[in-house]
Amino acid sequence: MSRRRRPYLGPSDSQANADALARRSATYADEHAKSWEVRFDRPSHEPRDLRELVRCLRRAYADEVPARMHTAQVDAGGTPAYAPEFARYLYGSDFATDQHDEAATETYLTPFRRALASMDVAADEGTRRRAWIVGHVVLGDAGPAEAAMIEGVPEWCAKDVAEKALSVFWRRLSDVRLDLRREVAA
Repeated sequence: MSRRRRPYLGPSDSQANADALARRSATYADEHAKSWEVRFDRPSHEPRDLRELVRCLRRAYADEVPARMHTAQVDAGGTPAYAPEFARYLYGSDFATDQHDEAATETYLTPFRRALASMDVAADEGTRRRAWIVGHVVLGDAGPAEAAMIEGVPEWCAKDVAEKALSVFWRRLSDVRLDLRREVAA
């Protein structure tokens, strides 16, 4: 009777110990950076349905509005004065940027308004109409299907067209640079 040899099952115990000792002094910086890169990959966090898409976009717009509207001071007309952040938001340009250092890192002060305004002035009529649908849904009081019908889309496909318009806008919005230094400081 011949004896069968056991198949190779991997490194020996002594080789595994040597590998463990070699890894003991290594840091996990590369693995950590990779995990953060995967965690914050926006396409993997794209909303899955129309309801979640509307909720995410409305939250993105609300997050952009300054929390404080007035200061304790009174302006020349006898009404409460606007807080500087709110006045900048109310009267400022949709394309306003903030430059922090000499490295020319520009960040948009209002990324939602910037993305919507850039779609609204596009040469393509389809892009402009998508911006109008987004405006009706996020800034107005219309639901997605109603917003599409306001823009002349037939009722039978209004929900699909609105979902496409909102997802196109969401992707454009997720490509806009955010001011992370201001967010971390708050």
